[in-house]
Amino acid sequence: MKNILLATTALVAFAGAAAAEGHTGISFTGSASLGFNNEAGIGAAGNQAADNNDGFYSDLDIVAGFAAELDNGLTAAASLNLDDLGGGTDNGTVYELSLTSATAGLYYGDTSFAAENVWAGAGSMDQDGFSEADGEEAIRGEITFGDISAQVSYLLANNVGTRNAVDDLNQLSLGVSADVGEMNIVVAYQEASGEAANFYGADITNAEVFGMSVGTTFGGADVRLAYAETGANSSTGLSVSYPMGDLTLNASYSSESADADNWDLGATYASGPLSFTANTDESDDWGMQGSYDAGNGLVIFAGLSDGGEDTYVAGTYDLGSGASLLVSFADDGDEDAGDEVGANDYQHGTTVEVSFDF
Repeated sequence: MKNILLATTALVAFAGAAAAEGHTGISFTGSASLGFNNEAGIGAAGNQAADNNDGFYSDLDIVAGFAAELDNGLTAAASLNLDDLGGGTDNGTVYELSLTSATAGLYYGDTSFAAENVWAGAGSMDQDGFSEADGEEAIRGEITFGDISAQVSYLLANNVGTRNAVDDLNQLSLGVSADVGEMNIVVAYQEASGEAANFYGADITNAEVFGMSVGTTFGGADVRLAYAETGANSSTGLSVSYPMGDLTLNASYSSESADADNWDLGATYASGPLSFTANTDESDDWGMQGSYDAGNGLVIFAGLSDGGEDTYVAGTYDLGSGASLLVSFADDGDEDAGDEVGANDYQHGTTVEVSFDF
């Protein structure tokens, strides 16, 4: 809370100073939803998925943005996100402060990590688990020299605002991306965390992780070769994506030193109002999902996922002026209490929801 109050005070002071200079931009955006879901629980134990509501529910998100162009060519900006004000499971206030130019930037607050931003893997590699930001407090810098871009970041606090107990700056994260001729080369690294394993959330990997990948276009196909290691374990992956008009074929293979190898096959088709995807992997975790734009604001979705265990059918209707109506039915057949269904993350059960963007 102390960090939030300090950030809010800084935002107010910043907005006033920038307004006085006459170089400021202030914006407010947000979204709201009101819905009903009929599913009281999942499975014999009645477990409730984290994002599955029971009965009537609502949500309200508000984002305030401030920006000012300084006399030296830099841009100072800040954002304050008041998230899930309607009583959702992720109630919180997050903020980001930044100072940027055409070739560099400094970011503080709820911002992503360097390796996370830059890393480009190849398929389902087990050992490229770089930490992913999920409400943690961090500081990150980035700079670009021609075709080379580099970033560096540190963790400062966990996602409930508790400062690092061991080091003020924890888990150095680095990422470099360079375009050399027809190739894109990526190198990423993060050091092991000095904090206890349970200090951060599940999206933070405490171990040291290194990765390097090279991507290019060959014969019309996008190809990437990648290597990553976490501790003594490593992954070597190859991915290929080949477009053929409205159809794109995807395949990847990853050789794993610590477990069984991984492979993925997929196809995506998009033409006019119809789109369709299909995929499968080594664990028989196959799925088929599609959508059809029926016109007049109506879009229909249907699919199978999680090896056919999960099924859904849904429709959205554009009510105009940023408002839309969602009606969906989804069956979480494998009764995974932490899982949402399908690519659009539908709630288990029947859902009717009206949402607004403003």
